[in-house]
Amino acid sequence: MNPPIAGEAPLPVRPSGGNRRQLEARWLALLEGGESLPNDPGPGAAPPELSAAVGQFNDGEYWECHETLEGVWLASEYPVRFFYHAVIKAAVGFHHLGRRNRHGARTKLADGARLLALFQPDFMGVRNDRLLEDVNGWLARVGGPGRPDWAALDSLTRPSVHMTG
Repeated sequence: MNPPIAGEAPLPVRPSGGNRRQLEARWLALLEGGESLPNDPGPGAAPPELSAAVGQFNDGEYWECHETLEGVWLASEYPVRFFYHAVIKAAVGFHHLGRRNRHGARTKLADGARLLALFQPDFMGVRNDRLLEDVNGWLARVGGPGRPDWAALDSLTRPSVHMTG
């Protein structure tokens, strides 16, 4: 998939020359504007790093999950690249929650939610609908006015990434 925007050449599927943010903005505008994603290749197409990252996420090893998926994310083409980035952003958001960094948590969880919304209800065997629901729930907990009750938040169970099937 490499759709053109009216009057423009097809969008590149990989960033180059420092244009990642601009290219991502163009891809997101296209996808959020209704352009369809490629068909879900299913769990069999997922690289082994995804399974390892899901295990790390579910064990609360959020930074490690980020590290495991970073190479896959960087090597992937748009728009599938956003799928890996969604999981990474969610993991980093929960990492920031564990460090009681409200701004970092809100920013990364919101970024993750935006990208997870593109891959509903599931993609490559990951139940993105459930992860999106959990991310949005945590965003509501830390996004309101006033200071979060960190002790109460720390006592809550963090979400797990669920797989299809």
